Amino acid sequence: MPDLSAVDKPFGLEPWGPVLRARIYAIVTSNAVAVSPGDLMEDVAEAVATPKMGVLPKAIPEETGAATSILGVCLATFDHNFDPCYYIPITTTGNSVIAGYALIADHPDQEYVIQEDGATSSIQVADMGLNADCVLTHAITASDNYHSNYELDSNTVNTTSTLALKIIGVHPEDSISSAGAAGNHCRFIVKVNASYFGANATAV
Repeated sequence: MPDLSAVDKPFGLEPWGPVLRARIYAIVTSNAVAVSPGDLMEDVAEAVATPKMGVLPKAIPEETGAATSILGVCLATFDHNFDPCYYIPITTTGNSVIAGYALIADHPDQEYVIQEDGATSSIQVADMGLNADCVLTHAITASDNYHSNYELDSNTVNTTSTLALKIIGVHPEDSISSAGAAGNHCRFIVKVNASYFGANATAV
């Protein structure tokens, strides 16, 4: 794959390296946010009896949940009949109990790759090891097969422990300057900063 650091084309988050574990979660009926492969997902501390997979925990796209509520990344979506689908649109009724299902990579040690948004300022070499949130800056479209539009929010990079992701490194095929040139859309290797399944995590 070529250096993509000059092209703003979000793809959400994708596993970096082998997928360490993945489980099926239920997506709430009449969901307030669409769910797409590549979305960062969080637990909502509820379970529901599903028609196809028994009792499952519920999950939603990560927004402003508890610091340790983040599960991981959606790998695939299914409708309420457990048939594969591109994504689960907003306000999907499903069977009036669930909108559908999501396969989520939820191992706390899983690493991912994500593109930064390059807004205002870009992430610098010195920012490796710091934390950051995600941001949704693009509409989900059919031309992208309804794939996630999450990007790494370059304006949130900090030491704050409640930020969603920890920046581990730079994608080996992308370039980044020591000054973090404005407009840079480099891909970064990250992991969940405070995983729901992490050691000593507080329950949601």
